[in-house]
Amino acid sequence: MSASQIVWYIFEIINYIAIVLTSVTFLFQIVMILFFFLKEKHFKKSDKLAKIAICIPGHNEADVITSTIEKMFSTLDYPRDRYDIFVCAHNCTDKTAELAEKAGAKVLILNNPEQKTAGYPTDFLFRHVMKEELGYDFAIKFDADNIPDKNYLHAMNDAFQSGVEIARPFEASTNATQNTWTAVSAAYYIRDGRIACNFRERFHLDSILTGAGMMISTKVLREVGGYDAYSRSDDTEFSIKRLVENRRIHYVADAIVYEDQPSSAKDTYARLSRMGNGINRVFWRHGYKLFGHFFVSGKWSNIDLFVQLFFVPLDVICFLWYPLYYIAYAICHMMNGFGEFAGQVLPWLGSDAASAALASQEALLSLALMAGVVVASFLILYTLQTFLAIFLVKKKLGIKHIKGLKRGAFLSSLFMVFYGFCVIAGIFTNAGWAKVQRNVSPSPSNQIEEKENPKIE
Repeated sequence: MSASQIVWYIFEIINYIAIVLTSVTFLFQIVMILFFFLKEKHFKKSDKLAKIAICIPGHNEADVITSTIEKMFSTLDYPRDRYDIFVCAHNCTDKTAELAEKAGAKVLILNNPEQKTAGYPTDFLFRHVMKEELGYDFAIKFDADNIPDKNYLHAMNDAFQSGVEIARPFEASTNATQNTWTAVSAAYYIRDGRIACNFRERFHLDSILTGAGMMISTKVLREVGGYDAYSRSDDTEFSIKRLVENRRIHYVADAIVYEDQPSSAKDTYARLSRMGNGINRVFWRHGYKLFGHFFVSGKWSNIDLFVQLFFVPLDVICFLWYPLYYIAYAICHMMNGFGEFAGQVLPWLGSDAASAALASQEALLSLALMAGVVVASFLILYTLQTFLAIFLVKKKLGIKHIKGLKRGAFLSSLFMVFYGFCVIAGIFTNAGWAKVQRNVSPSPSNQIEEKENPKIE
């Protein structure tokens, strides 16, 4: 066997491994869509009201912090004496602290220029509110542009009183139909919540926390010593650490939080590349713990969430390995099947030039067919998932018609391709925090026009 044959066979083995990994990962998506009909879980209503600390870490959020706090105070349907809003002005050079205090929040100031991730101010806030003498039962972390549904605190309280200690909400958007970029982002979160998170909750699996609206009991915070996650993807890191401690992370479908979606390619790229960079680091530093812990705990959540995080190296496979391998594969077979070097470029296909050429032509046809099937399956899978999710949450979000989100659904698969490129860019460019353009005062025309919901009007 020649050296060229050995190299080619090694590449083939690597490619088969890549195909298996990709197939297993996407299999989870197929399984979830098969159970789209599962109804959302609703926790039992409770008359017992917990004392809640709403925590908002913010870095130079003067343009949105006043509006956010005022909306929370005016729209949350929960006894005013049973919750407080805390804001941590983190390394701020604007008037975030003054404006937050004027709006009625309790303000903490943290200046540590060398510690720039959101985990530090989040931990600073949580360490404050978990003090027993303050009497808070659980804390909820919001970003500075998040607007919770008026029933948000009741929904989280019902879950807490049912025994839930860590939970994530359903994420919706304040500006879903502003333009194409906001529509595809909004559709992404709707699909993730209604299809993926709902599947996990109904099958007693765990979810990964997100920065918008995570709930953690002060009991858990005391037991783990605060919010012990400081990476660029602190919510994912915190989730992994809790899961390997055999703690549950629930999804509370009735707790809806609205957040501003990036409205340009530049801002969407900035968010996704930063996220990709953060999750990539967390995966290689902590992700293996989930895989290993499965053999200790026997909990399928560990495998499920390991596969979720595996989408980062999967992007490397899909956007770097596959193009390079199959382009080289096609070029070699084209030269062997149609070029003047027939029977010489890939001599191990057969010593006879004619049979070698025929084999290469068949290989190219097979490759084209495979590529068509893969692309079509990808387009159908994500488009179908997204349309199903949107239809299933129409009543929940008060949407009469979905025309404002159709483009988001139709473009959902292409958005996942863009998502993958952004993740790759984030990995290789060390993407960090960047200021994004916010829709400070979204007009009704930028919302889901058919929605009848006063909290985002």
